[in-house]
Amino acid sequence: MLPRPVHLAQLLQRLGQFPVVALLGALQVGKTTLAQQLASSWDGPVKHFDLEDPDDQARLADPAFALRPLTGLVVLDENQTRPDLFPLLRVLADRPETPARFLILGSASPELLRRAAEGLAGRVTYTGILHALLGIADADPCSLIPSAMLPGKD
Repeated sequence: MLPRPVHLAQLLQRLGQFPVVALLGALQVGKTTLAQQLASSWDGPVKHFDLEDPDDQARLADPAFALRPLTGLVVLDENQTRPDLFPLLRVLADRPETPARFLILGSASPELLRRAAEGLAGRVTYTGILHALLGIADADPCSLIPSAMLPGKD
């Protein structure tokens, strides 16, 4: 596992500010790995649902029953497969004292973004993850752009 302290710090900060954080990125960029690293350092209970896993699909047959009692960090991996969860996440995010924080992982598909924006307006923040380039997994994305392509400093 490639450690990503900058990404982890960013996720922790956002989870402290918003009840729902959407971690988006292309296939195989390390979203699940980053969520596992976050879970291992989380101070409190963690529940992970892989929405492509048949067992987790069965656990979420009644999503309100499964998610409402949870506290701490709740990771919903492959969320693009269950856009029907967004209205429930809105309800859960609006609870007083919001006992759970939700980290939703998925592809940055336009449909996922649209549904999240509609259902979770004001309750969600988005962050992305770039391809894990060797040795620069935590580099500032702007540092990867040649300086000749950046605007000049006045």
